[in-house]
Amino acid sequence: MLGDAAELFAITLLEAHGYTAKQLRNNYPTYDIAVDGSCQFLISVKASSSKQHVRLGTRASAGRLEPDGFVFAFMPPDDRDNLILAEGGYKLLIVPGDVARDDSIALQRSYLAERGKDPDSIYYSLMVKGYSRRQHQRDVWARWLRYENAWDLLPQAR
Repeated sequence: MLGDAAELFAITLLEAHGYTAKQLRNNYPTYDIAVDGSCQFLISVKASSSKQHVRLGTRASAGRLEPDGFVFAFMPPDDRDNLILAEGGYKLLIVPGDVARDDSIALQRSYLAERGKDPDSIYYSLMVKGYSRRQHQRDVWARWLRYENAWDLLPQAR
């Protein structure tokens, strides 16, 4: 599965940057990887095979993202139509957990409100997209692009 492969690839990248990382058990709430650096932190790994978007799952799952955690989002690079988990075959956004949580919930709420639906409805998966016609989505995506390869945001490696 793509998700499992992306988690293993993220661990490889983390180790190349001097971190010790391990995959968490399946169905661990929200997070996929535990990392040891100058402090411990958690990573939620997301992967999109063919589109530049980040699917964060349910509002409950996204709501558990914390400021000291991160989302690693793998997607195809600008010049490719598909994701390849190898050098040159991916774009990686390293988004702080609280940014991913707050932005994705705000996007979902505005999406539902625009359609006259209850903005607190939790029936839709949360997504941040690089190809939306909605201005709010485009604004958030533009901010998220600043997190491309944002290794400097992670706590120091040991």
